[in-house]
Parts: sequence; C-alpha cells; structure tokens
Amino acid sequence: MAAAARPFGPIAAMNNTGRPGDGSRNACATGWIVGRGVDLTLVIGSVFAGWAYLLLYTAFHVPISLLWWFWSVGFDGTHIFGTASRTFFDNEARARHPRLLFGSLLFFFALGPAMVLAGLKGWLYLLVGVWAYYHVIRQHYGFMVLYKVKNRDLGRLDNALDRVFLGVMLVFPPFHRFFIHHPEELGIPFSFPRLETPGWVLVAAVAGVYLARQWVRLRAGEPADVPKYLLLGAVIPLHWATFAYMSWQAAVPTVTIVHNLQYHAIVWFHNRNRYAGPEGAAKHGRIPAAVGRSLLAYVAVGLLFSAIYRVPGFALGQVSDLAFGFFCGFGLTHYYLDSRIWRVRHDPGLREALQLGL
Repeated sequence: MAAAARPFGPIAAMNNTGRPGDGSRNACATGWIVGRGVDLTLVIGSVFAGWAYLLLYTAFHVPISLLWWFWSVGFDGTHIFGTASRTFFDNEARARHPRLLFGSLLFFFALGPAMVLAGLKGWLYLLVGVWAYYHVIRQHYGFMVLYKVKNRDLGRLDNALDRVFLGVMLVFPPFHRFFIHHPEELGIPFSFPRLETPGWVLVAAVAGVYLARQWVRLRAGEPADVPKYLLLGAVIPLHWATFAYMSWQAAVPTVTIVHNLQYHAIVWFHNRNRYAGPEGAAKHGRIPAAVGRSLLAYVAVGLLFSAIYRVPGFALGQVSDLAFGFFCGFGLTHYYLDSRIWRVRHDPGLREALQLGL
C-alpha cells in the first residue's frame, strides 16, 4: 500500500473508533484499521518476522539463499498477487482503468529489457532496489496515516512532523550504510563521507523536535494515538538494526517480509469487504470472489501465482539478462499500481471496503 490514505474532509469528523460520532476525545485513542487482534498481529506485530530473519541470519547463520526463497515465494510473490487480485483479476477494475492497468503492464515489462539492451543492467538493479525500499516506506506511511485518520490525529503540525520523522528515521539507516560507509555493497563507485556528521545532526534534531512535540501534547491532555506510536516503535528499530548488521542481500527480505504481512492484512480485509457478497463473482470475477470469501483460497491462489512466476523467473534470470529485465516487470508494475490504487480520497468504493465511513 504505497500511497495510502491521506486526511480528507468527511473522515476528519470521525471519532476514535473510525465511525462518525460526536467528536468526543479520550485520553488514549485506539481506533484500529482491521481490528485489534489483526492489527497487533499482522500490521504492527509483523515486525517480529523481520526480527526473526535478522536473528536467523546473524546469530544462527542460516544461509541467505534459504531465507530468500522462503520469503520470495511465500510472502513477496504472494503480496504481488494481492495487488493483482484487485486489479487485473477484477472485472470492474479492468473496465474502469484499462489504460492504467495495461499501460503500466506494457511499459514496465518493456522497461527492464530495454535497460538491459542499453547496457544499464546495473542501473536497473538500483532502480528496482531503491523503488522497492521507497515502496516499503510509503506503505508504513500509509498505515500510519490510516491510524491517524481512525484516531482523529489530524493536526497540521502533527501531520508534518509524523511524515518527516518517519521519513528521516527510515531513510537514514540505508543511506548511512550504502552511501557513506559501504557503497561497494551496491557496486556504487562513490560515497558521501562528509554527510555523516550533518546526517547525524539531522537525525538528532528531528528526533528531538518530535519527542518535544509529543511531550507538549501529553502535557496538554491531548489523546495519545496508541496504534500510531506502536507502529512507529515497531518499524523504526527494526530498520536501524537491519542496516547496521546486514548488507542488501539479507536486508531485502528482512524489512520486506514485514511489508508483505501488512499488505496481506489490508488486502484480505479489502477483498473480504468488497468481493465476498452475493454479487461478487458476477460483478468482479471468480478469482476476487473466491479469495474474498475464503482465506484458504487467498493463500492457495497466492502461492500458486507466486510459484508460477518466481521459480522460472529466477532460473531464467540466471542465464539471460533479458529474462532478468523482463521479470523485473512484476515488481515495477506492482510498485507503480500500488501507488495509484489506494487513494481513498478519490475512490468511494475503497473507503467503503476499508470501512473508513462517511
């Protein structure tokens, strides 16, 4: 969910349960997105999967190839199916957005091979890696904003501070590792050592301002947005630890498996609410209706989808650079579409499926 919810008029009037109300404010705001159990397990608690990967690799020395395959087929490829389930497999979505869906498909599946033919395979690697990490950050931002919406935490100053704090705290760890100390790990022939001190000053300043603002809010008796704080407190330490101890090969599945679990939670919630009704199959198609009604069907079809393209994609990518470029199209298309399909301000059906209310 790359660019998810942003505050908009009707939602600003919600109470802390995410439903229209009288605007009463409590000491602790605990509006959840899916529900307390699912949010604490898969949206916030998904970081435990990342910590497990970190420990398995650094403390127990499990081969990264094994960890990578388990993540790639079991979680990452299946979360791309999550996007496909509400775009290419959805009859209504195909009819409403043919240019968006098929235009992006053609462009991004052609982009990789074109870059390979132009001798830019290294830049293709960098494009996929940087966009993938930005995609992860944007999803964390999207969930943070959903919690802010659910809990009426929509002050202009706090919106800006939340955005800056999350961005700086998630961007600095990989920048510090790959662009200051270990550019060779990405094959980059340059670095920016002079930015280390200004970078740490920026991190300290942003953290100081952010904590000071939370103290002011607490002293003023403003409600604490508990889910938002839990999300920030879960995600940020994992990213700092990951890039302190891992290079990119191990860092990718470690931080992305958290993103994958979060994505599955929100997609399943969306699909269940949008496709599981009696008209689901007729209006949206058999696959969305099936995966919207049954979690087992969602898991089974997602794993099949993932295995069908991930296994041959890896094998062919080892022997052909053009095949590698072509299969990059799955990820690139996903990153782009995901930035377009979660815009709740412009999609009443999405607001209804996410139960944001009016």
